[in-house]
Amino acid sequence: MRRLFGVFAAALVFSLGAVAVIGRIGRDWEARVSVRGHSMEPTLDDGDWLLVNPAAFRRRAPRTGELVVARDPHDARRVLVKRVAAIGTDGSLTLAGDHPAHADDGSAIGAVAADLVIGQPWFRYWPTERIGKIA
Repeated sequence: MRRLFGVFAAALVFSLGAVAVIGRIGRDWEARVSVRGHSMEPTLDDGDWLLVNPAAFRRRAPRTGELVVARDPHDARRVLVKRVAAIGTDGSLTLAGDHPAHADDGSAIGAVAADLVIGQPWFRYWPTERIGKIA
């Protein structure tokens, strides 16, 4: 009986762990974006689909060099996938593309308030030949 209980407990713990992983992927699945344009090449390509971690900056602010997804300050229906180029003394972020010749970089967008940050892209799931964690 004790052994049966141990097997049952182990199966339950495994199942709860699997539910937690599936729950996280499900939550992140709802937070996804597609890349449009060439401004983030070579890191991200036009047509890439990304999962976004909406909790990435709940406990800390984005740092210079990190990728962020933020609402466009000029069009709230649009989101930007950019790199933090600089952080102002007021906490605002200057966002820039990795390929400035093709970017609406920080000079065109201007300072972005930190509260416009939605999260951090962490995983590319499309196209399949580029699937994987985003460095």
